[in-house]
Amino acid sequence: MAADDRDDRIRALFEDHYAGLCRLAYLITGDATQAEELVMDAFVRTFAGWRRIRDLDRADSYLRKAVVNLSRSRNRRRQTEQRSTATLPTSIAPRAESDRDDDVWDAVRELPHRQRAAVVLRYFEDLSEADIADALGCSVGTVKSQLSKARAALSRALEDEGGQR
Repeated sequence: MAADDRDDRIRALFEDHYAGLCRLAYLITGDATQAEELVMDAFVRTFAGWRRIRDLDRADSYLRKAVVNLSRSRNRRRQTEQRSTATLPTSIAPRAESDRDDDVWDAVRELPHRQRAAVVLRYFEDLSEADIADALGCSVGTVKSQLSKARAALSRALEDEGGQR
């Protein structure tokens, strides 16, 4: 593939998917700046590894997977930094239309990374279990298990919140 053609395809991918990938990254991380950085890193890696992409028509899937993997790596790094410095960073809360929305977002953010990513990919990105499995690099059964655990944890957390009000 000629460099000009590659550049055109990357440009089209960026225009078509940047906003959605930023939304995905934000929903996983809860930080708009970090979300944009993750997406840009995913595009840089995609551009650098363009020759390794087997199915160019599914490059958006590759980008989605890169965003999820990069967010997982940054989450691990952040946890390591927190343990070593013993300070907790403040997070930016999403804008919500109601207190219930705030409670839901707080509960989602408390989920383990893989469960949180599965919930965001399923309920906000509206991906199938197979596509979620591809993005997370796991089996469909694992996706089902993670979603089930997440729903149970969210149910418990939201019941606790409801009882405290």
